Amino acid sequence: MVDIDRQFVHLARLAIENRSEDIMMLVRKTLTGLAKRRPDLETDVSYLLSRVSNKNIVRSVAIPLPVDLESRLELLRRDYSPSVDVEPIWSAPLGSLLNEIICERSSDSGLREAGIEPTKSLLFIGLPGTGKTLAAHWLSKQLNYPLFTLDLSAVMSSFLGRTGNNIRIVLDYVRHSQVVLLLDEFDAIAKRRDDDLEIGELKRLVTVILQEIDSWPSHSLLIAATNHPDLLDPAVWRRFDRVIEFQLPTKNEIEKLISNLVPRDHINDIPASLLADLLFGKSFADVTRTMNTAKRSSLVRHVPFIQSLLELSAENYRGRTKKEKLSIAAIMKDSGISQRQIAVLTGLSRDTLRIHLTSTPFQTIHTGT
Repeated sequence: MVDIDRQFVHLARLAIENRSEDIMMLVRKTLTGLAKRRPDLETDVSYLLSRVSNKNIVRSVAIPLPVDLESRLELLRRDYSPSVDVEPIWSAPLGSLLNEIICERSSDSGLREAGIEPTKSLLFIGLPGTGKTLAAHWLSKQLNYPLFTLDLSAVMSSFLGRTGNNIRIVLDYVRHSQVVLLLDEFDAIAKRRDDDLEIGELKRLVTVILQEIDSWPSHSLLIAATNHPDLLDPAVWRRFDRVIEFQLPTKNEIEKLISNLVPRDHINDIPASLLADLLFGKSFADVTRTMNTAKRSSLVRHVPFIQSLLELSAENYRGRTKKEKLSIAAIMKDSGISQRQIAVLTGLSRDTLRIHLTSTPFQTIHTGT
């Protein structure tokens, strides 16, 4: 149930602080919820929503982004309507965590009555391509908050003391609005202070980061992401409300992603499970890149999409052991791939395949669970 009194208090606070952009965002969010609860008000609500569209908000209240004094480059990238190109595929634990963060900020969560603030800072860690940046965009979209991303190339200044000042300017700029702030490649500005190779400026920068995270307001969400958690200063970890690790996808998750990406006219040409076996060990980004490359290659070379996809996928097995190649060869055979194609895709000789594929069946080399 929506707490009207609490929303009014929130609206009053925004009005007193003259935060017109946030007022418009809150009005839009409230109207959207009202339309679902009160169909009898649909006409009036639709009209008002058309007046507070993203386009109107940006045009009327956009404030110039802060810039580096030396280069004059903008320190932030701003997206008022973050989008997600494909539906994210989360593991069950990760999906539960992300949805819990969304629920914490719903109007009926009851956290504030209990004197508890919602999660205000997250540290995403994991290999490249595992979904950290995608999760930041998804959270921003679900929360209906603008997404601001720190531009590292502009923030890192050659002048001593300027980088720390740029960080303070950026955080001061966004902390008074209800936003999601993404600090990508976080290890570049929060390195270990016991690294003797780093100059004093970067060590002072870590101190600035720690202070700013500690004072980050609960009405916004700060997300830091890194591919190299081992480089982070130890003091950084305990500053975040939650640390979330992004893992490489399982075989089942890869299979689901492939099913979403394969063109519909090819969906029955070959089992997604075979492709998932071939691409196991790759990140979500790598799998998506392979699918898109296969689409381009099939069009340029005038070959079937599935042929191009199989060729690219099989490259993942070119450097594997003979046993691993025979394992995937057995899966290919069960999927209806000809022995000649299997030889081309795996690099195994026809004689080797003939001997091993007609004898004791091989087991798959992983469970994919």
